[in-house]
Amino acid sequence: MSAPKAIIQMLTTGTRILGRAFADAYKQAAANSAAARTAAGNLQAATDGDKMTKASGITVDESVKILNIEDVENKEETMKKFEHMFEANDPKKGGSIYLQSKVIRARERIEMHWAQEKLKAEQEPVEEPPASETNTTDGTNKPQ
Repeated sequence: MSAPKAIIQMLTTGTRILGRAFADAYKQAAANSAAARTAAGNLQAATDGDKMTKASGITVDESVKILNIEDVENKEETMKKFEHMFEANDPKKGGSIYLQSKVIRARERIEMHWAQEKLKAEQEPVEEPPASETNTTDGTNKPQ
């Protein structure tokens, strides 16, 4: 076998190997792209709580910890703790404006949570109790 023929054969084989590698890489990139689009679609369908967290920058759990409350649904306790923490961190009394703003954000996030829960409760259909009588084929009602 002559040298030019061997060089051409090596170039052809190398090109074939590289071509297959690029084709496989493209297939993998396309699969990854499809998976990323699917994941992005799932993120867009995020729950209201996630949207509220993104809007406020704080989660309900963080708010509970900041205000040191046990039950997020207890509005009276939440407001008492808020007022206490707000006053305790008043900059005029030597407190921190940063901590005071955190307390305010925590209260706002919990209020968003309450509003969200209220909307959910209003949107849920009211279930009717089961009827104690059934209609018969002749149009009369008979007790069960």
